Amino acid sequence: MTEVRFTPIEARPESLADMVYDAIRRLVMDKTLPPGSRVSENALAERLGVSKTPVREAMLRLRQIGVIQSDGVRGGRVARPSRTAIRQAYEIREALEVHAVRSATARRCAADLERIRDAAESSLECARAGDQEGFREHDFAFHRSIAAAAGNPRLTQLIEDVLTLIVTLRQRDFPGLQAAVECGHAHVRIADAMARDDLEGAEASAREHIRQVEGYVLAGPGLTTDHSQ
Repeated sequence: MTEVRFTPIEARPESLADMVYDAIRRLVMDKTLPPGSRVSENALAERLGVSKTPVREAMLRLRQIGVIQSDGVRGGRVARPSRTAIRQAYEIREALEVHAVRSATARRCAADLERIRDAAESSLECARAGDQEGFREHDFAFHRSIAAAAGNPRLTQLIEDVLTLIVTLRQRDFPGLQAAVECGHAHVRIADAMARDDLEGAEASAREHIRQVEGYVLAGPGLTTDHSQ
């Protein structure tokens, strides 16, 4: 097995904690640190070339999100996927994102609505072309644009946190090209309803989309019914 090498982080002290958090979060989301793997403050600090203090802060944030589960005073384990954990995460996502859709629609910011529409159309275009990487990029851009358009930074952060948890819990990145095409169409329906100032239609489309994606994720193999395996 090829050894994974980590590039030491260089940053100003005031931004170091955020950069360490982002670095560890990426390692978890791309499965470099796979579900169930043990992570320790000492090992992460050494690999990232930083002191244990920002790593400890990052681990605390990731525990609060649910990405890291406690496993000793100075360590933890990356959350394992389970049906229970996925359902709970999607319940939270639905509540937050449907509210964000309503808020963003009500605010009626033309520039925000244009960004949302552009990301929706780009996600569908990439899905139709079989460009999974492009679809993922525009899928995240679509949902993040809606969160930002709601005009509530705390809501935006909560949505970002639950998306991080969901990506951590997913067994695979996305369940096929046809599912991506269906999601692209859903993005366009949501964007269209928002542009028409159709609050009920936008909310209903967003709720249907999130539940549809939850179904795709729960259809993945090897999921347990709780956090134990």
